[in-house]
Amino acid sequence: MKLLAIRIGSALAACATLSFPLLAQADSRQAYCRYFPNGARRATIAMPCVFSMNQGNVGIRWQDGVSDYFLLSRDRPHTYTDERGGTVYQQWSEDSKGTRVRIFKMQNGSIHIWGS
Repeated sequence: MKLLAIRIGSALAACATLSFPLLAQADSRQAYCRYFPNGARRATIAMPCVFSMNQGNVGIRWQDGVSDYFLLSRDRPHTYTDERGGTVYQQWSEDSKGTRVRIFKMQNGSIHIWGS
């Protein structure tokens, strides 16, 4: 009986270990991204992208293969740190058609995301 309990416990632990990566996967969706340098009225980069969020952290994978990652600040809402250690602020806006747009403002520009 004791051996059976050990085997069942080992099997449950193995199942939990195997399912953890599935639970930790990011929520991803197809989106459309534009990059605006500071002061620019027009985007210098515009293309489809994949927007991902996992436990508040953000990943943006542009169609050309470039990726941006923002780590959520635990003590400041809507504030992130980019890969270079810079501060990134998340905001929301609407475009001229009333579609909601997520905006990440960085030191040198901003990324606008439709469909995130």
